[in-house]
Amino acid sequence: MSNRPSAKVGAFTVDGDSTGTGRGTWEVFVDTWNARMGDLYPLPEFSASTVDGFEGTMRSVILQDTVVSELWGSSTARTQAVGTHEHDHIRLYVGLRGAMTLRDPHDQGGDAYVSAGTYFMHHVVTENHFHTTPEIGSRIFIFPGDALRSLVARKPRAGQAVSPAAQVLMAHATMVQRTVSGLGPAAAHASRNALLELAKGLVLDHFDDREPTFIPALAQAAKDLADARLTDAELSPATIAAHLHISVRTLQRAFADLDESFSAYIRRRRLEEAAAALTAPGSRLSVSEAAARWHFTDSSHFIRAFKKQYRATPAQFARRPA
Repeated sequence: MSNRPSAKVGAFTVDGDSTGTGRGTWEVFVDTWNARMGDLYPLPEFSASTVDGFEGTMRSVILQDTVVSELWGSSTARTQAVGTHEHDHIRLYVGLRGAMTLRDPHDQGGDAYVSAGTYFMHHVVTENHFHTTPEIGSRIFIFPGDALRSLVARKPRAGQAVSPAAQVLMAHATMVQRTVSGLGPAAAHASRNALLELAKGLVLDHFDDREPTFIPALAQAAKDLADARLTDAELSPATIAAHLHISVRTLQRAFADLDESFSAYIRRRRLEEAAAALTAPGSRLSVSEAAARWHFTDSSHFIRAFKKQYRATPAQFARRPA
C-alpha cells in the first residue's frame, strides 16, 4: 500500500437519528467509507448483530492520507472477519465513553483495552478483531506508517489522554471536523501535519507551544477547559495556562488574533450560562445567586456586565417571552 498523500479532503457523517437504525445507518457508512477511503484503509467485516442493530453516529474527516473518525454508539460493535489486507499505518484510539477492546493486536498474548480518558496507539500490519461496549464514544485517528512508525513499531503506546498534548490534539481534531469543508489544499496539508505532530506529542508528553500551526488548537483547548470550569472560583488565565503547561504570555498570544482575550471569553461564557439559567423553565435563581455562582464580585458588577452584553438587566432578560 502506498503511503503517499492523496488529494482527498473532506468529511462525511452518518447519523442514526436521521437514517434510522441497523442496516439503514450502518451500510450507508460502510459504502461511503469504501468509496472514499477503501483503497487506503479497508474496513474489516463486522458481525451481523452489529450491522442489524447499530444505533449511533459516525463522522469521518479525510485529510489526504490521514483520517479522523468519531463514533458515538448505543449498541455494540464487533468485527466478524478481518480479511487479509496488508497494512502499514498507525492507529490511535482515544476513549470518550464506554470502552473498546482490541483483541491481541500484536500476537503477544494480551488484549488492549481503551476506556474513556485513555489512549492506545499501535502499528497496524495485519488487521485485528475488536469489540465495544454498548455505549461507546471514541475518536480513531489513522496515520500513514512512515509518519509515526518509529514511535510504536516495536511497542504500542498507551496511557491517560489528559495531558496538555492530548487536550491540544483533541481540540485540533475538533477544529478540523468543523472546518474541513472550507480548507484549501495548503490549509488541509498544514492541518494534517499538525495532527501528526500532536499525535507524537501525545506519546512523548510534549508539544511545541511556539509552533504557529498549533496556536488555534491551543486557544480551543483553553476554551474547552474553561467551559468545563465556569463555576470554578479558581478559573483564570493563570490556572488554565498552568494546566496546559504553558506560560500566561503564551496563552495570551494564542488569543491575540481572536476577537476577544481569554479573560473576556471567560466573562462572556459565564454570562451566557447565567442567562440560560435565569430563563430556564421553572427557574427561581435570583440575581445575587447568579452573581455568586458565576463568580462576579457582587450583584451590581454582575448586572452591569450582563446589561453590557445583553442590553437588558438580568430581571428584564428573564421576563422576555420565549
